[in-house]
Amino acid sequence: MRFTALQPWLHWLESNHPNEIDLGLERVAEVAALMAFDLRATVITVAGTNGKGSCVSVLESVLAHSGISVGAFTSPHLLRFNERIAIDGIAVADQDIVAAFDRIDRCRGAISLTYFEFATLAALDIFARAGLEVVLLEVGLGGRLDSVNIIDPDIAIVTSIAIDHIDWLGDDRESIGFEKAGIFRSGRAAICADPEPPQSIIDHAEALGTPLYLWRRDFQLTVDRQLGGERALRGNWWGVDAAGGRRRLEQLAVPQLPVASIAAAFQALALLGSTDNPLLESVDLGQLADLQFPGRFQQVAIGTGQLVLDVAHNPAAAALLASQLHSEPVTGRNIALVAVMADKDIDGIVGALVHSFDRWFVGDLTGNERALSAADLAQVLKRQDINAIASYHSVEQAYSAALDSMAVGDRLVVFGSSFTVAQVMGLLPGAGDD
Repeated sequence: MRFTALQPWLHWLESNHPNEIDLGLERVAEVAALMAFDLRATVITVAGTNGKGSCVSVLESVLAHSGISVGAFTSPHLLRFNERIAIDGIAVADQDIVAAFDRIDRCRGAISLTYFEFATLAALDIFARAGLEVVLLEVGLGGRLDSVNIIDPDIAIVTSIAIDHIDWLGDDRESIGFEKAGIFRSGRAAICADPEPPQSIIDHAEALGTPLYLWRRDFQLTVDRQLGGERALRGNWWGVDAAGGRRRLEQLAVPQLPVASIAAAFQALALLGSTDNPLLESVDLGQLADLQFPGRFQQVAIGTGQLVLDVAHNPAAAALLASQLHSEPVTGRNIALVAVMADKDIDGIVGALVHSFDRWFVGDLTGNERALSAADLAQVLKRQDINAIASYHSVEQAYSAALDSMAVGDRLVVFGSSFTVAQVMGLLPGAGDD
């Protein structure tokens, strides 16, 4: 065994492979074949620019609360690596991951694997050994060449297509759509929740002979009204089952997550059942009212105000955040705390939220070479006629200053990157508790 504890493994993985991102299936597929794990579960793979984590979270919550054993592989993590591999909604233990890493290391020989490829194989190994009924795989980047795509899904979901990661996926929605449609399989169901799916999605499904279920054509979720004083909304969902029969769910308690992602999750549940045993009509949906996905419009009470944590890091996600803030007004001010990666469309992110905040705090993500400096981010804000800016040498300092500035009824919104949200999460009371 190379290491006996998880942290040394993770430190080694961070520098083991020459490239942090190295898309392709050859290496990881070869090691998977050598490991020969027997994954007999129904597999749902979820891709998308935004909303894929929310879709996985809804599926995981509904299945686990309905007594169906379910494993979920997601990324990135916020506080602990273990968040990436969960069974029935509970992160697996360190020793399970260490054992899986050791099995991978013994099988791979001289084959070099990325951090994400190691994580993917560990999740698959753990899920196979647990004998689960359903496995949920969240694509890390793209779809066609992402390591989770070594597994043939029974249902493939694409939540949304927007411009992001252009160095790897292309700089237009058609190219990006093709990469995400790479998770489709011939004769197996695919779901697309994007309201305007690129033609490449539709063409790829037709070329493969993949039954494709589209948002608003084959399924939809309409949200009626906000419940007084509660996070949840009321909504009505309709969709179709595998036999083409119409299914409907009335007056659902809908969590504060992207509506199309929730609808796609329900559509997948409808396809999992049979005409004689419609799963969607027998599962427990009531618990969704309390569902919060960490880092996705996650609301935390702080003193006499409110903290919102959101990993929005591209213009589409920023626009959704702006819409959510508008739909849930506060009596005080909206205050932003933001730090972003330098390779993102920063003008697009800021532009989507330019009218959403009364004051902006920016901080350096110290130790992160990909991050844009707080000074450079402040210049971007000024170019968009934002002047109420306070700049700090760390996110921690910016967070402390933002808290000190808050009055009764104010809302502090932390966004821009998973790294930004993770740093603030780590400062919250009880953050270090397991």
